[in-house]
Amino acid sequence: MTDAALAERALAVLRENDTGRFVKPSPRLYPYQWNWDSAFVVIGLAGVDPARARTEVRSLLEGQWADGMVPHIVFHTVRADYRPGPELWDSRACEGAPEVPTSGLTQPPVLATAVRILHEAAPDRAFLEEVVPALDAWHAWFDRERLVDGLVAVLHPWESADNAPRFDGALARVDVDGVVAPERTDLRVVDPAERPTGVDYRRYVALVAALRAAGYRPASPADAPFAYIDLPVSSILAVAEDDLAILQGELRADASRARDAARRLRESLAAMWDDDAGAFRERDLHSAASVTGSIADLFPLYAGVSGSDRVHRLVHEHLLAPACYGPSADAPWALPTVSKSSRAFDPRNYWRGPVWINVNWFFVRGLERCGLTSEAAALRELTLELVSQSGFSEYYDPRTGAALGTPGFSWSAALTLDLLGDVRP
Repeated sequence: MTDAALAERALAVLRENDTGRFVKPSPRLYPYQWNWDSAFVVIGLAGVDPARARTEVRSLLEGQWADGMVPHIVFHTVRADYRPGPELWDSRACEGAPEVPTSGLTQPPVLATAVRILHEAAPDRAFLEEVVPALDAWHAWFDRERLVDGLVAVLHPWESADNAPRFDGALARVDVDGVVAPERTDLRVVDPAERPTGVDYRRYVALVAALRAAGYRPASPADAPFAYIDLPVSSILAVAEDDLAILQGELRADASRARDAARRLRESLAAMWDDDAGAFRERDLHSAASVTGSIADLFPLYAGVSGSDRVHRLVHEHLLAPACYGPSADAPWALPTVSKSSRAFDPRNYWRGPVWINVNWFFVRGLERCGLTSEAAALRELTLELVSQSGFSEYYDPRTGAALGTPGFSWSAALTLDLLGDVRP
């Protein structure tokens, strides 16, 4: 397939999933607006339909809370059979919630990066004046509400990588006595063997109930039953703060908070280095045990790791190592989200081993940021080969490239457009 034909197919997926107000993540499974999904859509549309991309940003920001948080789901009025839905969250009962129903959690803050990419593709100062203050308010919310030892603590797996094995220990402590598993749309659309278990979902619901009782704003992250210092979210925020500072510079606005926040995040990320392992480590705030064997250990690469020795070890001992995340004879499609050497590796189960296009996109960008242009180009080409072979699915089996999850997945299509660069349909 030619690059132009692949770009045309990718754009067709986004058009099919376009509700007019937002691009839903997929035709069947996810009917509402998800936070980082929309940011990836903006990145994909930046060079082909910037006006539509701006609509996507505005639509997501309709869900922003008074304290600045941008929620992980905005339940715009659509006719949808999706469970669990807005009834789980009861956001309108919470102080500072917007009129539109939303979740009470957030997601990785990719949006400022998306807006910078959009502005570079199609400059629009008036649009920046409209949205940059909202982006700054969201980032300031992370500063104020979620930082522990300089890094972001997530209070629910849904704020990061859902059922990743690194959360297993923290989830095992969640009391599910009397908690009934909710009705789940995903089990009607996708093979249940690829999805979180019923027990996991009971834990997710129990965590939502505990957070809802505190208005989704516990006094501190450590007061939440699940509190986990998350390297992907922290790394994504570090880059987003840089990008926000660039946008504020375009407006000649004060960018000192964003610049200082980016610097502090990188300093705090550096402190999580484990020299024995040659990788970074996350921390469960309610346990002394460190959790390893996940692609999260490498995510500071996206933020631009300092020190050539650290970069070399991250890339060659882990990211590109055939026994870990790199291509191998038995699993040629990189990057699995759990190391192939981990006992927790499951190549078909959601965040427990499959390849995700957004994860590959982060590491293409990270490799470029660290000056590893040939490695970035190789990962880009492998990713494009995967979607050309298997279509724009939610995730993929790293052994065969088989499409998994729900088909017609928007962020896979959108990020393909970005990875194709100057190729346009």
